[in-house]
Amino acid sequence: MNQQSQEFNEQRILSHGNQNETIEETVERVKQRIIQTGDKPHVTVARQLELLNELADFPLGQFLLQNRGLNGYWIDYMMEHQYRVGGINAQDCTLKELEKFILERNPPVLATQQRYINFGKIIQNYVQENIVFASLPCGIMRDLLKLDFTGVENFRLVGIDIDPASLELAKKLAVEYGLSQKVEFHQEDAWNLPFEDEFTLLNSHGLNVYEPDDKKVSELYQQFFKALVPGGILVTSFTTKSPDIDPNYEWNMSQINSEDLLLSKIIFFDILDVKFTAFRSSSTTKLQLQTVGFDEIEFIWDNARMFPTVTARKPK
Repeated sequence: MNQQSQEFNEQRILSHGNQNETIEETVERVKQRIIQTGDKPHVTVARQLELLNELADFPLGQFLLQNRGLNGYWIDYMMEHQYRVGGINAQDCTLKELEKFILERNPPVLATQQRYINFGKIIQNYVQENIVFASLPCGIMRDLLKLDFTGVENFRLVGIDIDPASLELAKKLAVEYGLSQKVEFHQEDAWNLPFEDEFTLLNSHGLNVYEPDDKKVSELYQQFFKALVPGGILVTSFTTKSPDIDPNYEWNMSQINSEDLLLSKIIFFDILDVKFTAFRSSSTTKLQLQTVGFDEIEFIWDNARMFPTVTARKPK
């Protein structure tokens, strides 16, 4: 990859990017920001600095501190954690207490893990002969690779991502699942796809949550629409607005631990200042999908109604 293309990719990767500073430099920079901001009504500077030091003590926390978002590897790490023995990470090591909270109690992560399960169930229902499934951004593409293809011989799996590191990990995982002959990978910008009437089903998670501009999200959905065959299915997701943002919020507060929610807010918004802050209502999302031509739009909600899955069809 030449330097110009690498610079382009780094500009377009919304969720993370290469960091030129050490973790120590990152911690010091964040520490100074916290001190300069001062105590907040819901959290003191001292408490934030305590949590900052805890975040810097494990790899997931370090990645979040330096990137303010997640790449394909760490998304897979978080989603697959629900299938591991409690308190153990992917390397069979005991979790730090704060990482255990993030993976096992943090309300938005619990909602995302449930979304992951919903995606899998929906996509599995479309497994049949001659399907062409695409994942965008594919990350390491476990969502498609772990499907049950028993009795199905003719199918294609297409991974699309702008991040070359994720694509390399996806290629290795395809080998582990014994599906390397069924998989192809493309390094592309989701807003400028070369595909037209290509995919039976396209699943996409993790782009719209980083893009605050509704017009750009509609343009993204237009790219999805173009890439699907007539009658093709889009499976995507979005994050709904919290009570702090919208009095007409859709969250189910009876399913959310308020203390855990506050700690999550402190970690992800006060300390990490994460990039995934594009929240939308189900009505906005439905209108966006309808406007580009989708029909048969259905929502599948997680218990907390934080991270709904939405399916939509491109008319035949």
